[in-house]
Amino acid sequence: MSNSERRKGKSGELEVAAIFTDAGFDCDRTPNSGALRIRGDLHGDLPVHVEVKRQEVARPWLWAEQAATDAGAGARWLVAMRRSRSPWLAMMPLDEAVRLLELERLLLELVDELGGNASAVLGALVESVRR
Repeated sequence: MSNSERRKGKSGELEVAAIFTDAGFDCDRTPNSGALRIRGDLHGDLPVHVEVKRQEVARPWLWAEQAATDAGAGARWLVAMRRSRSPWLAMMPLDEAVRLLELERLLLELVDELGGNASAVLGALVESVRR
């Protein structure tokens, strides 16, 4: 791997870490990702194993296999990928994506039931997590 490819990969990992951080997750780029015992390109308070691919030619099956293997049996994984001058995309198992969409739908239904009161919805969510 050339130095420019290494820089491009590191830059991509930092971009994705910033996206997760902006969403409230505490995470960082894994130093020397791929070369240490720590698996994944990002580490920290993430509910999913993350691989970052900043390449011009997509190899989704290979990347999915790497992410699933590195995540370990039964663990959730996500591949964040983009090519130059394109937006970031996420690849994950379809059943996980459907589960997230279902949770969003249920949350919106809960907001409607509570009359759109965001603090009441937040309180209900906190209580459901505590149970």
